[in-house]
Amino acid sequence: MGTNLSEFTKTHPAVPGIFWATVSVVCWGTLFPAVSFLVTRGNVDCYSMAQLRFLMAGVVMLLVFAVANSKLPWAEIRGKDWFHLIFQSIFAAGMSVFLFYGQSLGIPVVNASLLEAEAPLMIFVLGLFILRNPTSALQTAGLCAGFAGSMLVLKVISAKGLTISSLSFGDAMVFAGAFCWALYTVLAHRTIKRIGGLLYTSWSVLFAGLWILLFQLAAGFPVHIPTQLPDILCTAYLGLIPTALAFFSWNNAQRYISTGLLAVSGYFTPMLTALLGWLFFAQTITLCQIGGMVLVVGSALIEPEISSLIRELFRKK
Repeated sequence: MGTNLSEFTKTHPAVPGIFWATVSVVCWGTLFPAVSFLVTRGNVDCYSMAQLRFLMAGVVMLLVFAVANSKLPWAEIRGKDWFHLIFQSIFAAGMSVFLFYGQSLGIPVVNASLLEAEAPLMIFVLGLFILRNPTSALQTAGLCAGFAGSMLVLKVISAKGLTISSLSFGDAMVFAGAFCWALYTVLAHRTIKRIGGLLYTSWSVLFAGLWILLFQLAAGFPVHIPTQLPDILCTAYLGLIPTALAFFSWNNAQRYISTGLLAVSGYFTPMLTALLGWLFFAQTITLCQIGGMVLVVGSALIEPEISSLIRELFRKK
């Protein structure tokens, strides 16, 4: 069984990438409840929350790398890769700062959801121009279908029509955050190929936390450290699961699959969030949302890397 699985992954290199992308989506699906818990308690501001989760994740992953590889985590990084890590981490930090700032201005949740869901489209487009990724009409159609599906899942589009409110400066900030995330993902691609997903994620999130800390100090914002046990536990969860594990899985997936397929996987996060809301918080799921989930799944199935894998499995049967 283990030998067959090993042979299968060798002949189908996209399989590990799909696995890691799935792990990242599942982890990010739990992010919103944890953030909501901390925000409701009101003891940790959003910037400190972002800074702490990045710093904690970076330190933990560097320790994991050192123990697992019996070597110092800076030993294999060349000069140009240090520059790439420090520069690209600015966009990871910018994603959090712009997103949290935009939401702090009180923009409607539906607006934020729409703007965040544009990140996979941005990743796809930036991948075409920066990485020169090949594409096809079918792949483009699939990405657009995934975007439409995510809009239905997020209830931006419903039976009543378009529900987005008029755009504001806060919306522009959230849009900037989505663009930063897309840039971080695409620019990371070649660096990850050279130094690996764990090492890249460890240093990039650590530097991102330091960038946010510098931003807080420069802007005169207070730095809040959680002191109550529920806040400490929730902050630790944010640092370990939806940051360390999620970022590592997302970046590691790039070693095996294209940014196009990785972009499509991003549409599964709102779908998972809606399902978790239904399972644990008694939130209703409408027929439009179910239709959106079908579109999201369909957009992934017609991706060349997945469709070829499915055809191979059916041929073997």
